[in-house]
Amino acid sequence: MIAAPARPRRWPMVILAVLLLAAAASAQAANEKRSAGSAAIAPLLYLPSGRYLRVASLGFDGIAADALYLWSIQYYSNYRIEDRYRYVEHIYRDIITDLDPHYMDAYLTGALIMVIEAKQPESALRLLDKGIANNPAEWILAFEAGYVCYNDLRDYPRAAAYFERAIAAPDVHPIVRRFYAEMYDRAGDKRTSLKEWSAIEETADDDYVRAVAWNHVHDLKVDVDLGDIRSATEAFHARFGRWPASLPDLERAGVLRDLPLDPEGRPYDYDAAAGRAGYGGSRVLGR
Repeated sequence: MIAAPARPRRWPMVILAVLLLAAAASAQAANEKRSAGSAAIAPLLYLPSGRYLRVASLGFDGIAADALYLWSIQYYSNYRIEDRYRYVEHIYRDIITDLDPHYMDAYLTGALIMVIEAKQPESALRLLDKGIANNPAEWILAFEAGYVCYNDLRDYPRAAAYFERAIAAPDVHPIVRRFYAEMYDRAGDKRTSLKEWSAIEETADDDYVRAVAWNHVHDLKVDVDLGDIRSATEAFHARFGRWPASLPDLERAGVLRDLPLDPEGRPYDYDAAAGRAGYGGSRVLGR
């Protein structure tokens, strides 16, 4: 019996074709640079879209994505190319991750380059949003997006929304819940932050995590309690034209349902002349 001839392995040809496209783009850009005398040019503009390359790769789109990804790392590591970041979003969002929508390294590395090197956090978020849409079970993508909002944009409500998406994913790392709780504090919603940190303290199975959560709960309780007392004393003043003589007057007047105690179980301090409550203990985290 004669064996059937082996099917030719086409994937090396695919890789070669993709790399030749990249090389051709660079050569074209170099020619334009020489003819125009420009200081810098972005050769990656000349690469076809990911959808086109997906058809041209003859079913080897994952291999083509690998080839372009490895080439892009080399390209963006070349600091002699002055304007190398001009089309960084195009390369990662419109080409590599179109070739392979589940290419986690491309999303994470592309976002890192955009944030750290190119200083384009919004571009990074668009890339990560695409990754989240294509890979909803991968919590790390939403976490990275939340961290960009937190660390680079200081947009804490937006960060909390991303961290909330990460929490909903399977097998999420427990640290994400802590970031989520802290974002509400940074955004000024101390009551929600207290609720989240309290849940972490109650459910933690690690002594260190429980201690960290308790520290946050301690200081946030003081902030929330003093805020409630301040609102109640102002309501009392608006109704009676004077400050309450003591904090229990707030309960008796019906402007505060339950008079809170501080984290140590003691009544809060109160200056009747100024109508101002205070905490006589020490803040754990120095808020």
